[in-house]
Amino acid sequence: MKKISCRFLQRAVYYAPDELRHCCQRYYVNGKLMGDVKVLSAKDNSDVSLKNIIKAKNELIEKINKGEKTDCYGCPLLEKAEWKKVEDEKFDHISIEHHAKCNMRCRYCSDTYYGGKLANYDIQKSLNELIANDKIRDDVQVAWGGGEPTIVKDFNKIIELVNKKIKPKSQRFFSNAINYSEIIAELMKKNEATLTTSVDAGSIETFKLVRKVNQYEKVLKNLKKYYEKSPNNLIIKYILTEDNSSISEIESFVKDMKKYGLSKANFLISSNYYDEKLTLDQGITIIYFHHLLIKNSAKTCALDEHVRPRINKIASTLLNNNKLLEKYPDVIKKIIQDLKEKKKTVKNIIVWGVGPYANLLLNNSVTFSDSNVEFFVDSNPHKQGKKFRNSTVLKPDQILKSNLPILIAASFWYHDIVKQIKLEYKVDTSRILSSSII
Repeated sequence: MKKISCRFLQRAVYYAPDELRHCCQRYYVNGKLMGDVKVLSAKDNSDVSLKNIIKAKNELIEKINKGEKTDCYGCPLLEKAEWKKVEDEKFDHISIEHHAKCNMRCRYCSDTYYGGKLANYDIQKSLNELIANDKIRDDVQVAWGGGEPTIVKDFNKIIELVNKKIKPKSQRFFSNAINYSEIIAELMKKNEATLTTSVDAGSIETFKLVRKVNQYEKVLKNLKKYYEKSPNNLIIKYILTEDNSSISEIESFVKDMKKYGLSKANFLISSNYYDEKLTLDQGITIIYFHHLLIKNSAKTCALDEHVRPRINKIASTLLNNNKLLEKYPDVIKKIIQDLKEKKKTVKNIIVWGVGPYANLLLNNSVTFSDSNVEFFVDSNPHKQGKKFRNSTVLKPDQILKSNLPILIAASFWYHDIVKQIKLEYKVDTSRILSSSII
């Protein structure tokens, strides 16, 4: 029997200091910021027992299917499908953000993520319960976040537990890189982890303004060390705010990436999730930023889930209204013109990814609105053989039977897919469409 749910409700758990959540998605409904949905309060270990986690998830799913207005209301990830019972599922995503200790005070960050609050429960005990009950899938992804994971005193013990007992397919570390971690670096070297660090500035002054510490050069030096250890597994993020989105600032950032030997890293462009819409100037900045990074040999450059829903309308407006471009430099006008030409040439493509993000991209993309999708692929075996947009979803190895360009229709997994294309299938990454910017 079909029901409304999502993969995070079914198979994910996010540990926070005083609660458990089932996702970190953020989106707007009628001007109100939604997401980051709490599943249950966590005052002690009895609260975070496996029994209570399953019970809380089932109760939320039941409310959703009864039409009650929950904190999941309006989420684009909700899907009516043949979902299993939660008690019959195994977790494929575990996020360890059980603390709010951080050595930065970023202007855009929620108070949730700093202040020194530690968990009211023993996270190792909870993880061991999941392990003992065989509730973790072999392909599980583990994410490390919260405040700053490397400064928590039990970091080494927890990571040892994860590596020895859970043995995840991959791990994602979200660290500000003030501290250099040999443990993370070695996992990256073995292709068992990625590191994402948000820099958010192109100068010492702006870094101090946005992140409230004077550690810009130290962060870049540590990122260089990570990159030299594992160039494929470093993701440098830039969250655009009103303080750091000038043309001069992003140009300075790109120059510093070159200075520190980071130009060929993976990049991720984001925006402040507290802003429902992007201004025209912000949209221009994003398009120009993407262009500069690709021009300067970035391995990949993706837009995250905060930017993607906001950029397409701006891009469409720009491509159809030359007058709006009059106040901008010639280089911006040239980029927009090139995108117009790209739209004419990209006719037949392969799309990797069949989730809500794929629909969002294909329904709203300026570049690919007239493109013909030859076929869809997805690495999730549960989606293979199913129908998506009237096409049967194929296994990823089908890309070897074609030379068509590949559009990665994913945000969260973008860089993992790039790695898979390059390392597992030995496909030249030049086939990946960097023009998926809009």
